[in-house]
Amino acid sequence: MLKKLPQGAATFRGRGLAFVHGSHLVMKVCPECSQRNAPKAADTGVCGWCAYVPFYEDVEPVVELEVAA
Repeated sequence: MLKKLPQGAATFRGRGLAFVHGSHLVMKVCPECSQRNAPKAADTGVCGWCAYVPFYEDVEPVVELEVAA
């Protein structure tokens, strides 16, 4: 791993959805095919649909936007 991973909710350069716990990556939504991952596949960090393997360099924390009132 080249950099320290952000903990909690994360994306892959703004696409997909993952959760990072320590050095463990759980990929919920694939950034390549946009499919929701099955729980067993999500725990492996690999897409169960297209077999996408994420690059740890692409992991970014989720940015929450404020909604204007």
